[in-house]
Amino acid sequence: MVSFERLIREHRGISARAADLRRAVAGPADARLGRDALESLIEDLAGHLATEDCEIYPALVLSRDEGTAAMARAVIDEFRTLEADWNAYVARWDANTIAADWHGFARDTRTVLDRLDKRVHTENELLYPMALRSACITLRDRGTG
Repeated sequence: MVSFERLIREHRGISARAADLRRAVAGPADARLGRDALESLIEDLAGHLATEDCEIYPALVLSRDEGTAAMARAVIDEFRTLEADWNAYVARWDANTIAADWHGFARDTRTVLDRLDKRVHTENELLYPMALRSACITLRDRGTG
């Protein structure tokens, strides 16, 4: 079972990669730097999202507590919209399109990162505590205090 501790640690890594990408788009046009920063974020997100989608969210949606289940469904539906937009963003911005339209890439990046930040906050403050209360996740990694 995944732990709150691990999820928060992964969120810190995701936030660090997102900050790297924000710094990249705040600077002068550099398609390689921008795409490298994006690739790092993609790598950090992939496994984390799979864990959430396979281990946490299905259990929350099936919670016996209807309030928990309803809140989880509403938030997860919102996340699905972000996921579709994220996938479109990643598909659109390859090295060539970034080089051709740095300002568009920077604008789209800031927008998607703002939404990603909101998701991380919602998970940390709402969904993960609900998952703890529902025993969908543990507090700590195995073997830690």
